[in-house]
Amino acid sequence: MSAPAYSVTLHHLAPGAKAAGLAYPDEQLPSVTVPQLRDLLFALTEVASGLTIYEPSTPEIRIKTDRDVFIVRTRYRRLCFVGWETILRGEEHSVSFILTTITGNVELAPKAAPKPERTASFGHSASNPPVDTGRVPRWTKVAVLGALIIGFNGATAWMLLRPPPSVLPQHVLLSESESHALLIRTAGEYETGQREGDRRLIINSDGTLRLGKLNAQRAVVDERTKTCRGATVDGKPAIVTSDTVLQIKDSDTVILYKTTYRRHGR
Repeated sequence: MSAPAYSVTLHHLAPGAKAAGLAYPDEQLPSVTVPQLRDLLFALTEVASGLTIYEPSTPEIRIKTDRDVFIVRTRYRRLCFVGWETILRGEEHSVSFILTTITGNVELAPKAAPKPERTASFGHSASNPPVDTGRVPRWTKVAVLGALIIGFNGATAWMLLRPPPSVLPQHVLLSESESHALLIRTAGEYETGQREGDRRLIINSDGTLRLGKLNAQRAVVDERTKTCRGATVDGKPAIVTSDTVLQIKDSDTVILYKTTYRRHGR
């Protein structure tokens, strides 16, 4: 019986399947024996090991038999026997498996490959220590990814839940009774002047502070009301709001936003 021969097409491959690239036209090989087909598959294995995700070409070997057409491509730097992925559940499609499937004859499969293929291992003896492949274990990748996710989520939660930074200087709030007594002493109406555009400040003993601007008719416009409380700043009495400090210079003078207000009435 004559040795079987197959019609083979090389796509995006150099002669002999030694290299891959878009510049290589399809090459028709009308009569390829099993040993020649084996050499082509091993050559494609070498090419696949050097490919990257940026390779624009799609190298493949098409094998036509009298009953079917088989296609061998590259994927993840290995051979991919198109249509047989589910059988191996994602494992490597070896040259031995591909040849056996195409020829239907186990004896025609190659006895050895240029590079050792992955085999199942259930243990290592002292004379055969495990080989360090240099790859990071899967569980390590999962653990690092989990730690990064937890860290990012924790940092996001901290930034969202942390209290807003205070614009006030260091201060100590007085007790309710001391604060009320200070507000009674400082309560009254203060002004920066009598002209249009000057400011007026009213301190009430109930803990409210009203700030406005005088117009040409000495009417108050743009008035704002803030809640205030007695405190000490650098050991001196002061009145604080949510965003500023009212310094008490003396019984008739206060300073707000670096502007001096003098008492106008009580």
